[in-house]
Amino acid sequence: MNEQTPVLVEPIALPVGAEAPTKEKKEKKKKKKKESRGIETMFRVTYQNHVALSRLADNKANMLISINGLIISVMIALVTRGVALAWNLTPVLVLVAGCLVSLAFAVLGARPRLSRSPVTIDDIRANSGNLLFFGQFTTMPLTEFQASLRVLMKDPELLYDHLGRQLYLMGESLNKKYRLLQLAYTTFLTSIVIATAGFLYLYWTGQFDYVAQ
Repeated sequence: MNEQTPVLVEPIALPVGAEAPTKEKKEKKKKKKKESRGIETMFRVTYQNHVALSRLADNKANMLISINGLIISVMIALVTRGVALAWNLTPVLVLVAGCLVSLAFAVLGARPRLSRSPVTIDDIRANSGNLLFFGQFTTMPLTEFQASLRVLMKDPELLYDHLGRQLYLMGESLNKKYRLLQLAYTTFLTSIVIATAGFLYLYWTGQFDYVAQ
């Protein structure tokens, strides 16, 4: 019997740079993943900071509202008891007026702001609306809202634009809130200082006479 000689197949030599494209693709994918994670972390941290600052501003406004309300109530109770000289009312009136102005600024700072502007799915595609703010997307039907969400999820650049717009609008709201709080605290401290100085002046000059009924 004739034995068949085995056929040897030589391995095909790959070009030197054949593995390079696959490595580059893997490295590019890793870089993209890192970049996307970094972007998501940036948005998440900034959003959390905005929410924390908003809560802090609301707490400061509520505290100032309580203090001003208490001072105004006490001053009104003291005035209704009776003050002999009209001059003695000057520090009281300054304090009450300052507390009223401070109270108004604090209430305006704590007052919720809601701008309802209608938005459509065409606005979302044109990158002109804000789908992430409830004051706008609640004007849309549920089906249109879900379709707009799908549009955002398919386009990362459009999604990032909406996230950035939402953070910017939150920053504008915080800026107004903290400005009003600054005015409220400045007015409160100014009225306290002036009223205290007035009471001390009346005391040292002997004009601080009152008659309690």
